[in-house]
Amino acid sequence: MGAVSTAAVAALSVAVLGACGAPSAARISSTATVRVNGNEVRPHLVRCVQLEWYRTIEVGDGESGATVVIDQWAESITAKAVRIRNLAGFTGGFSEGDGGDAHTSFGDNTFTVSGTADGFDTATNQPATAEFRIAARC
Repeated sequence: MGAVSTAAVAALSVAVLGACGAPSAARISSTATVRVNGNEVRPHLVRCVQLEWYRTIEVGDGESGATVVIDQWAESITAKAVRIRNLAGFTGGFSEGDGGDAHTSFGDNTFTVSGTADGFDTATNQPATAEFRIAARC
């Protein structure tokens, strides 16, 4: 009986641990749209990570994309930082307290951050300001 119980416990443990690593069918896949100076980009890679009350949304890849950090603990959710990398001919960002402007909202599982970012035109390498809107469903 001891060998059967040990084998049953081992099989159950493997099944439970395997289920923990399996993706949940109820999980909503992350999607996003990014608009920079009126040009819309739909990146294929979207990652949403939450650490305590901060949510980081990464869209695109290392060469082009955007990263947004949102404080969900604030009285009204607030974008702390937005970094745009080589999208629609612009690279730059917004950081709370460093000038620029950003408005943040949340509804229907979608975070939306819009505003202005300072940076440079990637074609001319000249200083530029861009209007952006990032909407990510996480």
